[in-house]
Amino acid sequence: MLTFHQVENGPLQIWEQPIKGQRYTIGIDTSTGLAKDWTVMQVLSNIYPFEQVAMFRAKWSVVESAAFSNELGRYYNDAMIIVETNYPGNAVQDALIQTFKYPRNYQAEQHLDESPNISSKYGFTTTQASKWLLIREMQEALEGKSIIINDLQTIDELGTFVYIEDKSKTGATQGLNDDTVMALMLAYHAAFMWPQQRRIRRQPKTLHADIAQQRTMLDKFVDQMKRNEREAEDISIA
Repeated sequence: MLTFHQVENGPLQIWEQPIKGQRYTIGIDTSTGLAKDWTVMQVLSNIYPFEQVAMFRAKWSVVESAAFSNELGRYYNDAMIIVETNYPGNAVQDALIQTFKYPRNYQAEQHLDESPNISSKYGFTTTQASKWLLIREMQEALEGKSIIINDLQTIDELGTFVYIEDKSKTGATQGLNDDTVMALMLAYHAAFMWPQQRRIRRQPKTLHADIAQQRTMLDKFVDQMKRNEREAEDISIA
């Protein structure tokens, strides 16, 4: 049986090993492995509040990332996997379906019609509009304390995720990264499709971020998102 163990300075951090009967969701933001961006896989438990139980972050090739995402997903009880399918993530999504026959891939819910249905397309395509949807969901999650984040790198990137006025878009401050944030927002978005209300007894965590530091940094993120919304409204009015 496949088993993952955290090693010092390794690409995979684990705060909770998979629990039998527990549902999980994995959000994946993919890079080519050649530039400044990272491939990140955020694993959330599907009970409220959704909790970050593992995170993978590395500059691996698309081929390596696809194979590892299949293994990580199966390890976490065939977790729901949501891949950002903008290039190069489309290659990871195709491999999960075609090569690895992965059993549980995200398909978007469509609610605009009288009869809501499920899209026939796999993965999540990020546009300016859909990205704002993810941001709004994460802002509400942080304000409502419906997500628990254990990784300081993720918290740090949340603090530098801003509205870039001259480009009319959101993202990391120049020179920094937002890959952990994107993967986290994707995982949170998909977790709502497959929630689990029943609380399962948890195993002891191996690591926790300092709670005071976490709360301070997340509060800064929420304040920044509110400023972003106000700036976006001012630009649209102008």
